[in-house]
Amino acid sequence: MTASRKRRAPRHSLPGTFSSVVLLLLVARFALLQCGAWHVPSSTALPAAPDPPASAGAPGAKRGTEASVSGSVHVALGTPRDGDPSDEYFLDEQAFVLSYSPERRVPNWVAWQLDRKHLGHVRRKNDFRADLALPARFYRVKDSDYSHSGYDRGHLCPSADRQDSEEDNSRTFLFTNIAPQLHELNAGPWEQLERYARQRVQHGALLYVVAGGVFNAPTATIGNGVAVPAESFKIIVVLRQEQGPSDVDENTEVLAVSMPNQRGVGDHEWTEFVTSVDAIEQRTGYDFLNAVPERVQRVIEARSPARSLPRTRQQAGRLAP
Repeated sequence: MTASRKRRAPRHSLPGTFSSVVLLLLVARFALLQCGAWHVPSSTALPAAPDPPASAGAPGAKRGTEASVSGSVHVALGTPRDGDPSDEYFLDEQAFVLSYSPERRVPNWVAWQLDRKHLGHVRRKNDFRADLALPARFYRVKDSDYSHSGYDRGHLCPSADRQDSEEDNSRTFLFTNIAPQLHELNAGPWEQLERYARQRVQHGALLYVVAGGVFNAPTATIGNGVAVPAESFKIIVVLRQEQGPSDVDENTEVLAVSMPNQRGVGDHEWTEFVTSVDAIEQRTGYDFLNAVPERVQRVIEARSPARSLPRTRQQAGRLAP
């Protein structure tokens, strides 16, 4: 063999090469696990996204609880309670607050403050839509639930009560602020009362309002199980612009109205449906105005001021200062 002959490259065994590759992969995987960056296999189920955090209410309050809305100005006279929170999910929509029933798929009640700053000139948005603030586990009502149902998409907090900004007006079209109403109710005495309330504000009033539905058993439904209220109620506490919740006393004006969601309701004035807060509490099971001193509640909740109200359709749309 001559010295100029080239040296042949050493051969590596196949088992040895495979073992080296496996060892390198194991080392790499261990390093990734130690760094917390190991990839979750696509077949592994990821946990559901948590509900969005609460935007208001008591610090640290869990979203959906009464505490998450209790600090809002809209419930300064008390958050309505019925003693059974199992069918209530509370939402602070900023423009109003509400308790939503995931079982009935309509609001139990909506509460809002109304004064001159809310009565701007923003055009009606008309963007009815599902409320994505509800947890994904709840059914989210959509426009098709009302299609061909024979019922209007009836606002509780009216669009015209929130003309201060496009954002606030748009919020009134969330289906968590909507309940099925016959057109003759929605466009009849219910709308008359809405206009009357705004006129009171234009003449210097500050209002605290809560509205909702009264439900019979069994409850009629439309669409995908959206409950139809037998009646629509509204409670309005009337103060002056310069007053506040602490000024509510035995002489404070309170309007309580419950209107049947039935054929023929459009033939009547809203004033024909005036009742007392006590009567609405009895029909709904809710305790309203519970932040007002008990001695004051006893007086203003029992009162039904029908005699002092306008009696004709024309008078119901007018108000002297």
